[in-house]
Amino acid sequence: MTPNSHVLKTTDLVAGYIPEVDILNGTNTYVDRGELVGIIGPNGAGKSTLLKAIFGLVPVRSGAVSLNGEDITGLRANRLVAKGVGFVPQTENVFESLTIAENLEMGCYQRPALLDERLEFVVSLFPELGRRLGQRAGSLSGGERQMVAMSRALMMDPHVLLLDEPSAGLSPVRQDETFLNVARINAAGVSVMMVEQNARRCLQICDRAYVLDMGRDAHVGPGRDLLADPAVIRLYLGTLAEDHRAG
Repeated sequence: MTPNSHVLKTTDLVAGYIPEVDILNGTNTYVDRGELVGIIGPNGAGKSTLLKAIFGLVPVRSGAVSLNGEDITGLRANRLVAKGVGFVPQTENVFESLTIAENLEMGCYQRPALLDERLEFVVSLFPELGRRLGQRAGSLSGGERQMVAMSRALMMDPHVLLLDEPSAGLSPVRQDETFLNVARINAAGVSVMMVEQNARRCLQICDRAYVLDMGRDAHVGPGRDLLADPAVIRLYLGTLAEDHRAG
């Protein structure tokens, strides 16, 4: 695999919100075509900051972000979307006053000619959306909003989809639905980088995962290998050790 074959890559990424206070301290990650890559780690490790730095929402002080070999470091969000980077934030990720159809239409406002084609793709993934296009997003449950938010990000046919804690705040049933939806999106050929607090479920479905600690990629490997790694369990996954042994 040559460096330019990576869909998305971060190299020695240093970034932070406040001047002279770095959250990321030389993070190296990549996503290959068709991969589902998980980002886990303790609170404050820089997981969400990584996605925001990739998406131009946090200043990058050094290092680089590339998309299909092209340097996209520090580009504004609208340009990143046009180039093929989709991003779904953890909260406030739908337009509540708009219908599902209007939310999806907003997803391809930069390329309106794609609307019919991409709407057909999204509805094929999530038929329930097709039956409820006229429903206002504000009336949806948290899990349903996540489905709409992910679908809206797919409307521009992204090369890679960035998901920031998609299961956060959801009931266990809705969490399971959300992980199934992420797996469904990935199975349709979309490359995904997903930050998750629910480390166990994340590792179960991802191809590879990075464990971030203090803004660095402390561990990397296939998801199920990390799930069974005693050091990762002991240091980063807490009570997951007991869950894993029991399961």
